[in-house]
Amino acid sequence: MSEENTSNAKSMSLIVTKGSLDWAYPPFILATTAASMGLDVSMFFTFYGLGLLQKKMDLEVTALGNPAMKMPMAGMHIGMPNLV
Repeated sequence: MSEENTSNAKSMSLIVTKGSLDWAYPPFILATTAASMGLDVSMFFTFYGLGLLQKKMDLEVTALGNPAMKMPMAGMHIGMPNLV
């Protein structure tokens, strides 16, 4: 943009904080829609949203709240205590 139009320029900033597939689409859809309407768009990736910037991603839709955050006890075998 030229310097004379920057005072009247409309812009939009998006903060991307989630790294799952179902949370990846909305910020990119909003960004492309706003850009097509002539807005200057900036996207800030933070926390688990940083994973969306990787070239190789293995994203999937899950029932977890935030599947980008690994379960701390996943893969551990927890034995049942003997009560008798």
